[in-house]
Order: sequence, then structure tokens, then C-alpha cells
Amino acid sequence: MQSDTGDDRDCIIEAAYRCLSEPHSGAIPVAAILARAGVSTRAFYRHFQSKDELFLAMLRRETDALAERLDRICAEARGGPVAQLEAWIDGMFALIADEQVRTNFTVIDTDEVRAAKGYREAREKAHSDRERSLVKILRRGRDDGTFPLAEPEPDAVAINAIVSRVMANQSFRDLERVDRSKACVLDFALRALGAGRAPMSPARSGSRY
Repeated sequence: MQSDTGDDRDCIIEAAYRCLSEPHSGAIPVAAILARAGVSTRAFYRHFQSKDELFLAMLRRETDALAERLDRICAEARGGPVAQLEAWIDGMFALIADEQVRTNFTVIDTDEVRAAKGYREAREKAHSDRERSLVKILRRGRDDGTFPLAEPEPDAVAINAIVSRVMANQSFRDLERVDRSKACVLDFALRALGAGRAPMSPARSGSRY
């Protein structure tokens, strides 16, 4: 067994991902997670009050990292609001290109994790966190006239929902289809925002993440 150090928390989380991503029947017991992590029960309860709290920590780790990446896109993307909106959509679709991230998001969307107490509230906060960067982009576009019809808060919710729905039906192996889907989502959003269709750029016609 490992000593009860600050690294135990990460070991437990990684072990939970591995246990949940492998074929299994029924709920994963805490004992199985601890055996995979190589830590003691005492170590578990130093970091988590329950298995539900562990699952929420897993959810927050993935969604916080995504929100931070989208915030950076908002802050660093060059060009005007259209280019920034395109970069935000690319940042969302990039999730399905990273095998580990894709696996982790699949795990935190399983029935067992979704049944954790407080999951719905944590998921709603995660959606709000990822939308905050999009709200900023839409406000910029509204203020400079690029998106004359924009209502930043509700439009950010709608665009986020559309992106999530389209991504759920994508095969990460079909990169051409992914590119077409990104372009369709962008064009739909631009028309809804009153910006019309964006010209096809090299990034949109041949991006490979």
C-alpha cells in the first residue's frame, strides 16, 4: 500500500476512471477502486466523504479543465468575433479528438456517475462555466455589430447545446465528417446571430485539430 500522501487523491480518481471504463456489471464498489489505486480506506476518506463525492470530483476535474481551455480561446483567439466563435466551436469539438479526454467524458456521463447526489447541480454549473467564454464572444460581436441579433446569454446556452448534441453523434475516426459538422454548426450559429454565412477559410476546409 502507498502511504497516505497528497498524491492519493489523484491515484483514486485515476483508478475510478479505469474501473468505470472497463466492462463491468453492477455498481463499482469503493473497495475495487482502492484496490486498483493501491491505497487504504483511510486514504479514501481523507479526501472523499463518499463515492458520490468522488464521482463529482471526477466531473469537476474534466469540466473545469474544459472551461479553462475555452476561456483561453476566448482570451487568445485572433481576429474578430466570427473567428473567435469558430475557435470556440473548434475547442469543443477537439474533445472527441483526444482519446483520453473522450474516455473520461464518457465515464462521467455513465448512469452510475450521473446517479451521484449533486450531479445535476454540478453539471449545470459546468455548462454555465463553459458558456461564460462564449457569452463574452457574443457580447463582442453584438457590441461591434458583427452579431446584430445576438442575445449573449440565451444564445450561448443554445449554441452550447447544439454543439454538444452534434458532437454526441460524431465518429472521431471520420475527420471529414467532423469538419463538415463544425462548419454546419458555425454557419447555423452565424445565421441565428444575424451575421450570415462565413466564408470558407483554410482552417475550416482542412483542419485536423
